[in-house]
Amino acid sequence: MAKFKKVASLIEKKREILKEIENLQDNCEHLDKVVKSIKENEDSSTFVVRCVCVGCGKTIGVPTQQELNKYLNGR
Repeated sequence: MAKFKKVASLIEKKREILKEIENLQDNCEHLDKVVKSIKENEDSSTFVVRCVCVGCGKTIGVPTQQELNKYLNGR
């Protein structure tokens, strides 16, 4: 039973942390972005190229063809 309480406590902390991250990301102005290869979703082994905010880490869009070419060519 002690393990169950510990797991429940950790799950609640995780929920609170995820909510805090979401609030920070929602209030970020996303002034600086970088093109990165990221997981398609949390449980996926598939990666996609997306624009990510440098300040908060939120995925903010799909790169333009020019941004994608620059990323792929390492410039």
